[in-house]
Amino acid sequence: MKQFLQKILRPLLTRLASNASAPDKKDVFKSLSKLLIDLNKKKSKRGLILNVDFNKDKFIIFSDHHKGNKDDGDDFASNEKNYLAALDYYYNNEFNYINLGDSEELWKYKPAEVISENSTPLKSEARFHEQNKYFKTFGNHDLTWENKIDVDIWFKGIFMLPLPVFEGLILKTKVEDKFLSIFVTHGHQGDKMSDNNGLSTWLVSHIWRLLQRYLDINVNTPAKDYILRDRHNIIMYEWSSSKKDLLLVTGHTHKPVFASGLYSNHPSNRIYNEEVTANVTRNKMTPSYFNSGCCCYNDDDITGIEIANGKIALIKWHWVNNASERVVLEEAELKNIISDLYHYH
Repeated sequence: MKQFLQKILRPLLTRLASNASAPDKKDVFKSLSKLLIDLNKKKSKRGLILNVDFNKDKFIIFSDHHKGNKDDGDDFASNEKNYLAALDYYYNNEFNYINLGDSEELWKYKPAEVISENSTPLKSEARFHEQNKYFKTFGNHDLTWENKIDVDIWFKGIFMLPLPVFEGLILKTKVEDKFLSIFVTHGHQGDKMSDNNGLSTWLVSHIWRLLQRYLDINVNTPAKDYILRDRHNIIMYEWSSSKKDLLLVTGHTHKPVFASGLYSNHPSNRIYNEEVTANVTRNKMTPSYFNSGCCCYNDDDITGIEIANGKIALIKWHWVNNASERVVLEEAELKNIISDLYHYH
C-alpha cells in the first residue's frame, strides 16, 4: 500500500510543492528594492556590504538545507555527507561561505531538536566563522534567526558569539574598469504563501510533515534545468534585469538558475520560457539572475554558486564511488557577465 501511495501521490505532491508559492510581482519588486536601498545606506542592521576582489577573494553560496531532526521527514539527512565533504573542500581552499537561508527547517521542527541533531554540520560551518569567513542570512523557514536572542540561545557552544544573521549582503567589486555589485538574499521577499505565512506554516507542520514521514517522499527533485522555469524565478529575473551593474543571487525556489539561462549549454535551453520571451527577445536578456538551488535534493546532490578566480559558476556535489565529487555545471568569466550587463543598459 505504501509503495502504491508513493507512486500515486509523488507527482501530485511535487506539483503542489512547485506551485505552492504565489509571489506578487509588485510586492517582490517593492521588497527587494527596499532591502537594496537599506543595505546601500550602510547603517542598516539588515545586512552588510563587503568590498571584494574576486581575483583573490573566493565565495561559495549554499542555500535551503532545511536541516531537520533526522526523522523520515528530514529532507537534509541523506545529503549531509555530501555537504560535509563540500565544506571541507571550501574550508581547505580558503573560501568565504555565504549561507543563504532556510538552513534550518523551523516550520516542521523546533530549534532544540534541529540544533541537537545537526551538531556536526553546524560545527563544520562554524570553522568559517572562526576565520571571519561565514555570512549567514535568514529565509522564511528559519526566520527565527532574525532575533538575536534566539541566535545566542540556540547557537551558543557551537558558533563564536555574536553570530550576526542578515537579510542580505552586497559584494562590491571592480572587474577591469567596470563596477559590479552582487546582491545576495534568500529570495522569499514578496512571496505571500511562504513568507512567514501562518497558514502555510501550519500546513507544513501538521499535514505535510505527517505525509512525508509515512510515505518517505522528498519533493525536491534533482535539478537538471538551469534556466527560468517557475514564476518566482521569472519575477526575480525581471527585477534584476532593470539594474545596470548588479547581479542578484537567491535561493528559495530550490531550482538553480545560471546567468538567467543565457549561457546554459543544457538541451532544455533550446526552448526558452514563453512567459519571459513574451515581452523581451532572448538576445536582449541580461545575465543578471542566479539561483543557488538547494542542499536537499532527493538524489542526495547539493548545488551552489561559486565566485572565485574571476569566474562565477553553478556547481553540484554528488556521491559517486563512495566519494563526494564536485562538478561544474555552468561557468562564465565575470568580465563577460559585466560586459553583457553594460551592453544592454
